[in-house]
Amino acid sequence: MKLKLTLLFIFLASLVYAQDYYYNDQPMFGLGVGYNFISIVDNDVRPIELSFRYRINNEHMLQLYLPFMQQDDLYKSKGHPDMELIATLLDTEKRVYGIGLDYDYALQSYMSLDFVVGLRVEYQLYNYRTNLTNNYTKSDTELNESFDATDRTYRNKKTRNLITSPNVGFRLRLNRFFIDAKFLTSMLSIRGDVDNRIESRKYLQSNIVSTTEEWTDHISNKFKLKPTVMMSISYFF
Repeated sequence: MKLKLTLLFIFLASLVYAQDYYYNDQPMFGLGVGYNFISIVDNDVRPIELSFRYRINNEHMLQLYLPFMQQDDLYKSKGHPDMELIATLLDTEKRVYGIGLDYDYALQSYMSLDFVVGLRVEYQLYNYRTNLTNNYTKSDTELNESFDATDRTYRNKKTRNLITSPNVGFRLRLNRFFIDAKFLTSMLSIRGDVDNRIESRKYLQSNIVSTTEEWTDHISNKFKLKPTVMMSISYFF
């Protein structure tokens, strides 16, 4: 509770300080960082955006931004032969790299708060790889028999994403710091391939039985529309 009150006090103090700051109408350059709270491309894919901004004047602003994301996850579970439990290993990687251009216009301003409308266009390269390994173990000491098997499932999704997002929002000017909150209607077009491979291997007493199946799914043009919310903070020199 104390932390929330402290943050609220800092925010209100910043607003008061911002009222006395003379807002220069000259061109300014700045650097920013942003985050999208809703995943657009795939489940749990929310890249960070680093941006280079050019404020033309009080109404017009351009920014060139670079979305990126690197996420690695590893899950393990141990098996037990007497209880016929499965030993599982799941390794996942998510990668996003891209470039985007954003323009917005301050339609209405009240003191240090601007109501803005804009448009952004973004191009992404997305890669999602999963590697699942299941080890099955079964033993019978009385009959002196054993049965071991391993299944591996590999999936690699690579897509090229084009995102167009009309947006509206608010911009708060705190001296040289700008805080943006925008509501976007993101239109996403996806093209790419999904490589799949399944391997199965059984270790019997006399021999090993192994099978492998591979195939590729093509994503010619998948389109979806999704509302999103993003926030960013920037500093102008």
